[in-house]
Amino acid sequence: MTSPTITLDHLIQTRLAEIAEDAWRDHRVMPVKSGDGRVLELGTGAVPELWTCMADHGYGVCNEPLVTHQQASTLTGMYADDEPVPDPQILPVEIALLDPSRGCFMPDVLFHFSDVVREYRKALGR
Repeated sequence: MTSPTITLDHLIQTRLAEIAEDAWRDHRVMPVKSGDGRVLELGTGAVPELWTCMADHGYGVCNEPLVTHQQASTLTGMYADDEPVPDPQILPVEIALLDPSRGCFMPDVLFHFSDVVREYRKALGR
């Protein structure tokens, strides 16, 4: 009798599915399937939409793109890499995400795109 083997790829896919389920249950945040997302452009930076907020913050369903810490830093021109959005208007979502540079899951945060835009304009003095 042979025992079933679990590939690393299967393990990663399972963990990503668990994270997506938790994000939906706890925060009403859903992942965007590749090809379905928008390209978020700000200044000279652009990033793909990976997550969308479907929560109701008091004005109906948000439907706003969410960006990771690294994406927020890219869009703000690495303005403040340690804290790209120091004072968000909408509470960020804490989540564990796969970090390809480290090869493991790391805690991260998702910022609403409007908060990133606000931070970008503040950096430009507008």
